[in-house]
Amino acid sequence: MLASEAHHRVFLLSKTGVSVPIRVHIDKRARRVSVRIDPMAREAVATAPSHRFALEAISFASERVEWIADRLGALPPPVVFKPGAYIPLRGVIHRLKHAETGRTVRIDKSAGPTPLLLIPGPRESFRDKTRGFFRAAARTDFAERVAIHAETLKVTPRSISIKDTRSRWGSCSSEGRLNFSWRLVCAPPFALDYVAAHEVAHIKEMNHSSRFWKQVERCYPDWQAARTWLHERGSALHAIGDE
Repeated sequence: MLASEAHHRVFLLSKTGVSVPIRVHIDKRARRVSVRIDPMAREAVATAPSHRFALEAISFASERVEWIADRLGALPPPVVFKPGAYIPLRGVIHRLKHAETGRTVRIDKSAGPTPLLLIPGPRESFRDKTRGFFRAAARTDFAERVAIHAETLKVTPRSISIKDTRSRWGSCSSEGRLNFSWRLVCAPPFALDYVAAHEVAHIKEMNHSSRFWKQVERCYPDWQAARTWLHERGSALHAIGDE
């Protein structure tokens, strides 16, 4: 959570008449106005260091409205949790299917080249049941990788939480509380492993100095390739589970 935050939304028009959503965000820690894309919310975020600079942030976004429209238009379409949807799990595409019997989610690899993810229970709870399965899978994977990296660095995380974060894959508080996005369980395991290593390393170094990256490398030597993968393909993960 940011030290101080508030926001409201405005809409700008591109030259082609496309309505571009802009969320104006006040962050007292910001040093200047800026604009970024929030792929999960599918909008741009114009950040200002105080309410006094809110109009300047909107103007800054307005000057870049064509770039914003292009970036938002290039985002992958939302992938909703519903029967028939194709969803990656640990980097492998699965097809969601409602199961008429059973009580737990299970994987059927006998139906062809694409495994089925069988979701039991009432059809009206299909979305929530699927989301719960992915969150539980993420918790299992992160707990395993965090334990390994914590042993490597000889640190003790305070807690692990799985969240539906919008702007970060993970975070580490000054008390050693680790938070991770459940969507990383959709990615190939190396991406999740890198984020786990990244946040565990923050327990020793609460910065991004060269000392910090040396700790990451101790845990996960190929961290640069994993970070590049997330930078280039992470937006597709944000589209999973959207409404």
